[in-house]
Amino acid sequence: MSQADQARPAVDDSIVRRARFTIRYKRESDARDDYAWRTDPEIARFDGNAPLTDPFEAFFVSFEHQRRYGVVGREAFSVDDAEGRHIGNVMYYNADSVGGEAEFGIGICSPEHQDRGLGTEATVAFLDFLWRERPFHRVVLHTLAWNVRAIACFEHAGFSQVARVLRRGEWFIRMEARREWWLMWQAEGRFEERALRQE
Repeated sequence: MSQADQARPAVDDSIVRRARFTIRYKRESDARDDYAWRTDPEIARFDGNAPLTDPFEAFFVSFEHQRRYGVVGREAFSVDDAEGRHIGNVMYYNADSVGGEAEFGIGICSPEHQDRGLGTEATVAFLDFLWRERPFHRVVLHTLAWNVRAIACFEHAGFSQVARVLRRGEWFIRMEARREWWLMWQAEGRFEERALRQE
């Protein structure tokens, strides 16, 4: 039995399975990776945030509370590669069930898995899940204006630029995906894996 097989739980906790990755519910074992990524200055720079400085013990208490009991308007999931290694996270937050809107975030944090199109494919897969399983009609995100690679990734995944926003002294691009347009593009084949890799 491989290490990846041993790491997988007896009960399937995935919400999306694709050839190159799986999106699943968070596990206690994800805490160390999440803490390492949250305290990494380079990853924080791409999020437009300061790196976390809390000790791991304090982070773990919050991590476990959120994992066990949830947070209103927010759900976070882990992204694994094809071998079952935790390589990043995806989430929605600031959800407004009345208005049908939520904000989106993703990070492929493992360096060896970056620049391989996984972020685009995982974004598409997660949006497909949200349109089917959650009451959202619009999903928004904010990415740093200088992060042209992220902007291109999100455009390939069906987001459109709608505004420039100044936050904490830095310019962000607000992007939106609307359910009706996204599902139409999906029906046209825009988000098939082959099409995404050709872009």
